Amino acid sequence: MIIILNYLGRSALVWLISLLLGCSLLRDDPPPPVASAELEAIISGQAILGHEVSPEELPDLDLFALTPEMASFAQKAVRHAEGSFAKVRALHYALLLPESEGGRGIVYDAYATRTPGVAFQERRVNCLSFSLLYVAMAQHLKLNAKINEVETPPTWNLRDKDTFFLMRHVNVKIPLRERWISPLQSDEAVVDLEMGRYKPSYIQRYISAELVAAQFYNNRGMELAAEGNINEAFLYLRKALAEDDQQSYIWNNFASLYLKKNLQREAELIYQHGLRLNPNDLTIMTNLAGFYRKNGNPEKAAKFSKLAQQYRQSNPYYQYALALAAFDEKGYRNALLYVKRALEREQNEPRFYQLAADVYTQLGEFDSAEAMMKKHKKLSK
Repeated sequence: MIIILNYLGRSALVWLISLLLGCSLLRDDPPPPVASAELEAIISGQAILGHEVSPEELPDLDLFALTPEMASFAQKAVRHAEGSFAKVRALHYALLLPESEGGRGIVYDAYATRTPGVAFQERRVNCLSFSLLYVAMAQHLKLNAKINEVETPPTWNLRDKDTFFLMRHVNVKIPLRERWISPLQSDEAVVDLEMGRYKPSYIQRYISAELVAAQFYNNRGMELAAEGNINEAFLYLRKALAEDDQQSYIWNNFASLYLKKNLQREAELIYQHGLRLNPNDLTIMTNLAGFYRKNGNPEKAAKFSKLAQQYRQSNPYYQYALALAAFDEKGYRNALLYVKRALEREQNEPRFYQLAADVYTQLGEFDSAEAMMKKHKKLSK
């Protein structure tokens, strides 16, 4: 999933992570509500397209469409596989193996949000388009594959001098029919375009078909905006809202589109609406701080900068995300500092103790690691 970030210097990037958990710092001072009629007028299309958009103008794609070529490839990939896990693995390998080794040769491209048929032909995917492609083919093989949203440590990409993309992550989970002999085996298989980035301890959840569609149209809209195709980007973002208008990151991205057209007042109101939907949206807080700074309102800029700083410090899951990122980079002392901060703010989250145990193990502090594992097991019962 792509979330747009504006007015940022590189030094600010480490702080801009989107978290869905934690207390609200805006509960006693929320942004003013935007009148529904005014909001509808703003996103009607008049300001961007010059006319009000009709439902027929919005894109309407089959996000799980299976072509005959894809069906044939899937069947061939699993022809020697016995059991659902073997089929899951065989299809995964077949898609990623180079053509010279008999595979499809699919490669990663962060900005390739495509439908399954196009992704299969182009052989370029990001995590969302790969997940859609895999689910379409797996379901053809009678595997109950589902899209799974995963909160990995943040990944950032620079698209132009003042715009960054925050890349969030999805993959695929498939319940397995086999009854495993070993207790170490899971009853769910995970298929990820980048298996090295995935950890079972990450916060994750199955997401609905509507939210999958909203993420797809959101992503594609922002890719089109980055290419300078503002009108088409608007249609894709409107379609994302039609699928799910409760996601604050879509409103955040909508605001960025209006800023590209220098529609300052409209962008401000869209930001405010997004923040009312999710008072913990750190990306919107940061973008609002930059918006007010650029528009000569230092008091409001300072307010939202302070809110973002307070949220970062108070949210244990933010500290946990920093700890995971430090652990992945083998910065175990920093990881220990962050996970301790997380535990100071939340003592009943088993994942924090699991990570603390892993950190202590890497540091050779085995007694502390054992104590953390005991607490993890107690909370996991």
